[in-house]
Amino acid sequence: MSLLGYSTEGLERILVYDYMPQGTLSRHLFQWKNFKLEPLSLKRRLDIALDVARGMEYLHTLAHQSFKHRDLKSSNILLADDFRAKVSDFGLVKLLPDGGKSIMAQVVGMFGYVTPEYAGHYLFSLYILWT
Repeated sequence: MSLLGYSTEGLERILVYDYMPQGTLSRHLFQWKNFKLEPLSLKRRLDIALDVARGMEYLHTLAHQSFKHRDLKSSNILLADDFRAKVSDFGLVKLLPDGGKSIMAQVVGMFGYVTPEYAGHYLFSLYILWT
């Protein structure tokens, strides 16, 4: 998502992005009945997945600097009026060194959503601690 503005007044820190009227992808996948929404069609789901893949490709390889998001999940995917998806919540983003490779130093994010590489490292670390 493009950053439109920010405020650092006093102790408040605010980032301003485009308004995404359809809310989060998780709302449409898991809470659609509560919000009286129609379930997403297969075509719409595929279009959303492609938008997310394009966003991640940009972050990983096409931007001037490469980044690792580290917290990609349905609640961090926002949907515009036309259901175009944008990746949001860059609180755990990590700048990758030149060449785009990084060595994992610590596990971040929620366990249910971390990448398989992190999850494997996390489980291996727990195994070592308990044995």
